[in-house]
Amino acid sequence: MKKSSLQFIMAFSLAVLLFFAFACQKKAEKAETKEVAPVVNLEAEKAAVKTVLDQFIQASKIEDMELFSKIMAHDDDMVNLGTDAAERWVGWEPFKNSIEKQFASLEETDISVREQVIKVHKSGEVAWFSEFMDLKGKAQGQPYALEGARFTGVLEKRNGSWLIVQIHGSVPVSGQAVKY
Repeated sequence: MKKSSLQFIMAFSLAVLLFFAFACQKKAEKAETKEVAPVVNLEAEKAAVKTVLDQFIQASKIEDMELFSKIMAHDDDMVNLGTDAAERWVGWEPFKNSIEKQFASLEETDISVREQVIKVHKSGEVAWFSEFMDLKGKAQGQPYALEGARFTGVLEKRNGSWLIVQIHGSVPVSGQAVKY
């Protein structure tokens, strides 16, 4: 083999070796500086979400607008749905106004929750829930009772606190609305 060919092969081999050495070093540096996502205690977050949902029930029972306001997001684009066809509120202010009107109209409110399911995303920043509610009391002085109302929603963790960002209440119909 010619001397120039041997020098070329050696130089090329050295270049390839250096390339791989630098590539491995960069990969190791990247791995060292890569941020590790914090470990989220999902059970603790689930318990914190449950506390907010319990506060929602408590605020509704005792008609505590201050507590209600504390656990709700005050977003202009949040959407909440109630059981009546007209009960669709976009934004905190219209929703708050409706709740204030409801609180003024209701008395002796009792609410029990069953079959509550809470899920927390692995990030620990978003949660959703579903539950059945049995409600009774008086509305404008007349007794009412709702059994098996369906209640679902979404919460976000903002600045370390869980807030309800969306809720949906519905009352099931007997039988199927559409047969299939």
